[in-house]
Amino acid sequence: MFGALLAVMLVPAAVASADNTDADFSSYLESHGIQLGTASQTANMARTMCQDLAGGYTQTDEIDQLTGAHRLSQAQAQAFVGAATADYCPNKHPASRPTPDG
Repeated sequence: MFGALLAVMLVPAAVASADNTDADFSSYLESHGIQLGTASQTANMARTMCQDLAGGYTQTDEIDQLTGAHRLSQAQAQAFVGAATADYCPNKHPASRPTPDG
């Protein structure tokens, strides 16, 4: 999973969103002290996370990845997952905050 996130950060976005979702998502994260790259890179990370969730990973797995590989705090990682699921895969958006139990 780390390799996929790293690859997404290094590959430029091939398809830009027709609306401002990517920029709004990036701005939201920045307002919460989360800086993971450009708006395109951050949006690609969110899309990759959604693919991971669709593939069977849990939101807790994603939070663990963000707190380890990207050195985000637990609160920042939860904010990323919450915002990413709300914007990019609303069918995976939690009714409540993800917990360490899964």
